[in-house]
Amino acid sequence: MQPTLAMSHPVSTVDEHHILKGRKRALTYAIARVDDEHKIIHICLSMNYGKPSLLTCLLGLAKKPDDAQFEYHARLADEGIAKYWSRTITLKGEAWDVRVRPERSAQDMPLTLANPGSRLLGNLSRRSRNPYPFFTGTLYYDETDGADPERSYAMTAAHEVGHPLLTHAFGALWSWGHAGTSTLLGRRYDSAPECPAQGEINLMLYYNRNTNCVIGSDSIFERTIASEDDLKTLVYIAGRGK
Repeated sequence: MQPTLAMSHPVSTVDEHHILKGRKRALTYAIARVDDEHKIIHICLSMNYGKPSLLTCLLGLAKKPDDAQFEYHARLADEGIAKYWSRTITLKGEAWDVRVRPERSAQDMPLTLANPGSRLLGNLSRRSRNPYPFFTGTLYYDETDGADPERSYAMTAAHEVGHPLLTHAFGALWSWGHAGTSTLLGRRYDSAPECPAQGEINLMLYYNRNTNCVIGSDSIFERTIASEDDLKTLVYIAGRGK
């Protein structure tokens, strides 16, 4: 049976005082600095980008980008994470400006940046995914991805980075199931909502496509954003810095 869309976000059960304070089992690759005076929360998200292994390439699962491509793709990913994971949220009746900034690191969240591999392997060699912390994720740059592959890639990067965050917070069922809109393997349910005609488009949900969801349109890129509840989740699970 497919789940209903009445599923409430797990963070809604967490006291907002605790969200601001953070939890004990915090992420090591996300550090939040809470500025109570100015109501700003700065979050540094440490990313460890890498190229696909030789074995992965030999198996046809990916093609290795050259150094220039790799740096360009890493920059697009950084821009997407910062854009789609930064927003205003409301905590304890006050508006807080959450600013997420990716930072390169030789450790922390690993993410492979790759070009699509053999077409014979279908989605295995071109569909981005991020099952971390169980396995390292792969982000594919596909030049044929709509009219604006750069913006599509940046938005996909933000989506895929969200999976480990939500997995850490509330488990793989919630994260990989896209809050009840897909199976664990990413097959969208018929009961998934239609893309809204106006307002925010939730970065982490799967929508049934309609005339409001024209892939690659300016409207999609402009209206997509991590939900307020997902941002509250990141604030809650991030470590605390000075």
